[in-house]
Amino acid sequence: MPAPTLSPNTTTGQDLMVALLAVSRRLKSRMAQQGHVDAAMMFVLHQVQANGSLRVSELAGCMGLDASTASRHVRHLEDGGYLARTGDPGDRRASRVRLTPKGRGALGRAMRARVAVVDRAIADWPDDDRATLATLMTRLADSLDRLHTDAENR
Repeated sequence: MPAPTLSPNTTTGQDLMVALLAVSRRLKSRMAQQGHVDAAMMFVLHQVQANGSLRVSELAGCMGLDASTASRHVRHLEDGGYLARTGDPGDRRASRVRLTPKGRGALGRAMRARVAVVDRAIADWPDDDRATLATLMTRLADSLDRLHTDAENR
């Protein structure tokens, strides 16, 4: 499918948003065809793997979501056997979520599949371009996190 044509009056932010949406849609389409977990599920599983067992409120904070949205994701992943709840030793009223072996396996497979697609897509790019893309995407993510943190601190 051809890349969208942008008008000469677009902003850098608009151009970037269109490009990010196109990349996301294309990855989603490829992964769905292969039966992998979707990006939202993958992000939740990744956060739990990266941070260890978490309360749902902590998970929501890591993902920049409200607790009810995070709770919905967790319930869905629990129902599928990807996450499990355990008691919180510091507070008997609370629970923590952790990855199950099924969740760890699904995350690993989904990550490897996405990495393989991206690696194939940029295989003919010069090494400097690949490194620059990774640096700039990480910088953008960090800048977006800073905006969120700055807004919370106001």
